[in-house]
Amino acid sequence: MNKLITVFLCLLFTAPFNVFACERTFSVASHDAFWPPYVMGINGKLQGSEVDALNIIFADSPFCFEVKLLPNSKRAFIELKYGRIDLEWAASYTNERAKYVHFSDNYRTEVMRLYENKNNQHSVKNLEDIFKQGFIVGANFGSYYGEEFEQYKTKYKKQIEYTSATSKRFEMLNKQRIDFAIEDELVGAYFGQKGSNIKLVTNIEYVNKDDIYLMFSKKTVSVTELAIINERINKNKTALNALFKY
Repeated sequence: MNKLITVFLCLLFTAPFNVFACERTFSVASHDAFWPPYVMGINGKLQGSEVDALNIIFADSPFCFEVKLLPNSKRAFIELKYGRIDLEWAASYTNERAKYVHFSDNYRTEVMRLYENKNNQHSVKNLEDIFKQGFIVGANFGSYYGEEFEQYKTKYKKQIEYTSATSKRFEMLNKQRIDFAIEDELVGAYFGQKGSNIKLVTNIEYVNKDDIYLMFSKKTVSVTELAIINERINKNKTALNALFKY
């Protein structure tokens, strides 16, 4: 099946929620049920700051949303392209993606950092150094980590270990099955606390820092609907900034 789990999320935190009050329900792609603090599956429900952000953005709008968990980011992009999913959160802008999605106004920023095992004895100064020395880097299947990484992922493709689950990537790092992992700074901080052998690579500032957007399928979402979402994003900038504060 295309989805592993579907979780309906109401727009407001009040109950009961009247689904008939919505003019439209957007299907939202999530590729990981455990990506703290952004997405967390707890007691059969998805929680986290990405879910909270959509609740803020969609509140008092004519829209509702439901989240569908897909195997990985790459699959989510395919579903968006063909209109089988309406929306994906936590997206970086690329020209390729813009061919088949509308990008919303940005609603947060993202800082991608490098993590390593505390028992590593690697001396590296940058991404190029890592790949030239033959080290293995763990990355998310389908994610964008900036133009520099895009150049390296073809040339050094045998040195990149892709996983769909963040927890799997950090498990591999904790067991030294990979040398480095790339992950969002807030997510990495969580797994760094849980994994006794995981530490931040401090001498490399970041792999990529980017504005983050919602992506809407051009097949199913109109520019008029996009304008409503953008108005809600800009109206709630203060609340969204507080939600994603580093």
